[in-house]
Amino acid sequence: MTSNCYIIDTSSLVKLNRENPIDVYPSVWKKLEGLIASERLVAPREVLNEITKIDDQLTKWAKKHREMFIEPTQNQIELVQQILKSHPSLIDVDRQFDADPSGL
Repeated sequence: MTSNCYIIDTSSLVKLNRENPIDVYPSVWKKLEGLIASERLVAPREVLNEITKIDDQLTKWAKKHREMFIEPTQNQIELVQQILKSHPSLIDVDRQFDADPSGL
């Protein structure tokens, strides 16, 4: 039996923290920590960069779990470059963040 793996973005973590604050619902966050420990929950490194722009409980939690924030592979970078060649309007070149700016 294979286990599911999950990729989470900035807006999901921010919303989770707003609706289920770490200090009020620690069991929710412990479950996430279990997924992180088993390498089943990851996020792009840029998510950590965005989250740390705000100094709150989520920032402290994210810094404590840096191992979940991963760099893109060379293959992923090349695939994105190919996609953007064909569809350059998918990104805003004047953006401040690269992961999920709607989360802040």
